[in-house]
Amino acid sequence: MSSHNDYISALIQRFWDYAEAELIGEKDLLDSDKRNPQRPPVFRKSSASHNILISPDADEESRKAIVSTLATKERHRHFGSMRSSQALAQSVFGNLVVDGKLDLLNGLDADENLPAFGDDLGQASLQLEYTVSHLGEPRPTSVDVWFESECRIAVECKLTEPEFGTCSRPRLKLGADQNYDRDYCDGSYTRQRNRQSRCSLSEIGVKYWKYIPEILHWRNDEDISPCTLRDTYQLIRNVLAACVAPNGTVDSNHSHALIIYDACNPSFQEGGFAREQLAEARAALKAPDLLRSCSWQSLVEHLESSGEMLWLTEQLRAKYGF
Repeated sequence: MSSHNDYISALIQRFWDYAEAELIGEKDLLDSDKRNPQRPPVFRKSSASHNILISPDADEESRKAIVSTLATKERHRHFGSMRSSQALAQSVFGNLVVDGKLDLLNGLDADENLPAFGDDLGQASLQLEYTVSHLGEPRPTSVDVWFESECRIAVECKLTEPEFGTCSRPRLKLGADQNYDRDYCDGSYTRQRNRQSRCSLSEIGVKYWKYIPEILHWRNDEDISPCTLRDTYQLIRNVLAACVAPNGTVDSNHSHALIIYDACNPSFQEGGFAREQLAEARAALKAPDLLRSCSWQSLVEHLESSGEMLWLTEQLRAKYGF
């Protein structure tokens, strides 16, 4: 297995090769057209929409519709970078939804030999950066791609990330974080710092541990050290986003979270930390089917096999190496 640094270096080189081949005469779209082996091409803020793959044959109305699938205010800080997983997600799902081709994802298998999405996406609604506001979070969970029909699917899109997000409370620093005294946690699910709850997040009204016993083999009424949520935080949060309805009911039969990742990323290969996080989270679930994973490579091959939108699969292979 190559190192993560080697993977990033090779991907940056691919991005520069792609930029030089595809942006002939349009280098002013980038904040710098000078090849830098340490930094991928980055579109200027005013040109960031060019980081979204759009068919060269698309008319102006279609182009605007694809760009509009994600509000500009919802773009991440580094959306203009070719490393942006958000721009990648919009390139794939924005085009599929605008072209009315979500059903092309029907039949795609996840790594776990389960349907990645299901078989009824033609009737599903899709939203990029969907806000889940009923888990009591001060900053609500934003799901990369949200499908809703008879079932709910919370999709997390990864590209170069070395891991899934972990709980922030053990990382708080004295003197650096204003909420340190109130919210710091030593990484165990125990009552600390005169709090009434075992979880620092529960103390401020976050409802993760209210629902966790319903879908995981974890109890919320006993000490756990180290805290089982610490390293699986983002994964479990996405499962909860999918399974907990706005009215507080838990539906583990018609919902799941899906992770889409780059198979070339060493973190998702055997021995990689992200892969270990996935395994740990799935092992903790009463119904492991609630968490599924699929590579971008498998998704591209599946789309390609349909014989439709071949311009998109060709561009995804050229730009990202899928």
